[in-house]
Amino acid sequence: MSDDGDTNRYIRIRGDQAELGMFVHAVHCSWIHNPFWRRSFLLISPQDQALIHESVPQITIDLAKGRGLKVMAMADSRDHDDPAPPPEPPAAAAPEPVVAIRPRRRKPPTELERAAATAERAIAAVTRLFAEARLGRAIRTADLLPMVEEIAHATSHNGAALIAVTRLKDKDQYTYIHSVAVGTLMMGLARHLGMDDDDVRVAGLAGMLHDIGKMQVPAEIVDKPGRLTGEELAQIRLHPGLGHRMLLDLEDLDPRILDVCLHHHEKMDGTGYPDGLKGKEISRFARLAAVCDVYDAVTSIRSYKRAWSPHEALAQMLEWEGHFDPAMLRAFIACLGIQPFGALVRLHSNRLGIVVREGESPTTPIVRSFFDVPDQQTLPVEDVATSGDPIIRAERGEYWFGEGWPTLQAEIMAQVAVPEAPRHHLPRARM
Repeated sequence: MSDDGDTNRYIRIRGDQAELGMFVHAVHCSWIHNPFWRRSFLLISPQDQALIHESVPQITIDLAKGRGLKVMAMADSRDHDDPAPPPEPPAAAAPEPVVAIRPRRRKPPTELERAAATAERAIAAVTRLFAEARLGRAIRTADLLPMVEEIAHATSHNGAALIAVTRLKDKDQYTYIHSVAVGTLMMGLARHLGMDDDDVRVAGLAGMLHDIGKMQVPAEIVDKPGRLTGEELAQIRLHPGLGHRMLLDLEDLDPRILDVCLHHHEKMDGTGYPDGLKGKEISRFARLAAVCDVYDAVTSIRSYKRAWSPHEALAQMLEWEGHFDPAMLRAFIACLGIQPFGALVRLHSNRLGIVVREGESPTTPIVRSFFDVPDQQTLPVEDVATSGDPIIRAERGEYWFGEGWPTLQAEIMAQVAVPEAPRHHLPRARM
């Protein structure tokens, strides 16, 4: 077929007209209902064809890259050397014409929209697998591997976007959303720690499967909107062992996935469960999982508690001495790019300040500045929007202010500071 320009190249048709061999240029439905992660593709899978027939109202096909409708092919296949066929009887109805249109230019989806679509598919995959586990059926972790690959790709570009969308979903889906979020966080942290691609994928699958044992705990306990009784708490604490036994039946499963499932509730001081492991007895992957699991849990909306802000969550986690591997928690904070409340940071303007409030986003909090680095002197306190004066890095209070740092920190955080005057340009860093 010759290409006479875009007007004749792109044709919009009904979804139920989609045929194998067509090149799908665009899918016309809302992004949240789009069953495909690709923007355009050659339709060669009967399963993909069925998805379009069932859930996509219209598609645009590219005639330069694939086949068209049968009625068009019939018209093009006439041999011009043969005598012209007799005219159709007047009573015969002509086929409904297919109108060629120029596709409208649409804005490409934002990173948040792409991440939301990825999260929706991952949550659906985890939900299906966990439903099989709840019914006592054999599970196939291979069903999750494509989602691990997709999330790994998405988080290599913008992990924050994928985590953000998990906070926007229904709290009734908590176990499934939590599993996807923990898998995503674990992949991000594994990558930050310099692990290779295979280890990053193992971390993602371990995170998605870490709570599968909850499918063997009564749902009324898992989803109870209030404080658990002692007996209920004992039952919920069985889920690591239950999940471990379920996963033991699977062939060729990386042993680190089994370890994360069994030991993600262990604590560095030995007060965790189920085995009371302590310090280096806890594997690196389990220590990584413990940080990601708790962070996502406390920043999630639950029926019995409010969600903590990222700054609040990290500040609290830093105070839980003996719970986490300190080095792993510091790496996690650096990986997120989110500073906890009370953290000392250096701003682009070469001022030191303390994170005191949420800002426009988790990575741009309000910082109470009080110290000029080049002049080595205190300044009148100001609350600075770091969207305009970015945080360069975290600093150690003890290095700058010695043993008096905790007292100074408390005094500055207790002050009522006035907002900084608006800045039309970023302040130049003074060296």
